[in-house]
Amino acid sequence: MIAAVVAVIVVVVLLIVGLGGDDKGGDGAKGPAASTGQAGQGSGEGQDVSAGGKQPAAGEGQKTEAGDDGEEADENEPDEDELPEGYATVKDERFHFSMALPEGWKRTGIAGRNSGGKYTAPGGGHPKIQIDHTDSPGPDAAGAWRAQEPAVKSASSGYKSLGIKKVEWRGYPTVADWHFLRKDDGKKVHVLNRGFKVDGENGYAILITCEADTWQDEECETLRDTAFKTFKPL
Repeated sequence: MIAAVVAVIVVVVLLIVGLGGDDKGGDGAKGPAASTGQAGQGSGEGQDVSAGGKQPAAGEGQKTEAGDDGEEADENEPDEDELPEGYATVKDERFHFSMALPEGWKRTGIAGRNSGGKYTAPGGGHPKIQIDHTDSPGPDAAGAWRAQEPAVKSASSGYKSLGIKKVEWRGYPTVADWHFLRKDDGKKVHVLNRGFKVDGENGYAILITCEADTWQDEECETLRDTAFKTFKPL
């Protein structure tokens, strides 16, 4: 257990350095905004990057329109009164964002070196979401993810890449989705880590983890769709 914790801490530190420059706080890691538990693009519970289904890898410079999980565009954000049943908006002043999450979900942990917050149902487990923030975002989200992948792979049991690709989302200057599989709490999970730069002082990473065999189920799909449609930087 000690060795595992140390490995996660090492990965988080690497992610913070590689993705965001100097870490000035937040609980995950930093990057243009990416997460595997990172901040601004961090890495996950120390590292959280999820994947369950398959995602095609994209080449350098390739971009796609990103909607709920990067597969299709959706520029329309729902009205607060039109959230899915059982969802409520959560505001996190510490990590500078608001987002609609299932009712009852709370911040149950801090990622990395205070770069992000981890949100789960009261009992923990899966699915879960981690949001990281950095005030020094980098210029290339996809490049940051590729640079940090070796460290995440070495610290994650059963790691399998499902692709890192640049995407177009909300007109942000740089956005990248990183899908992968790994073992988490003894379960095979699918991780989607979306890193993005909002402006020169704000970068984020939204890390969504579901058990791999439930990635396409309604619960996980609604969680992803709602997170990306309702996320707002504060």
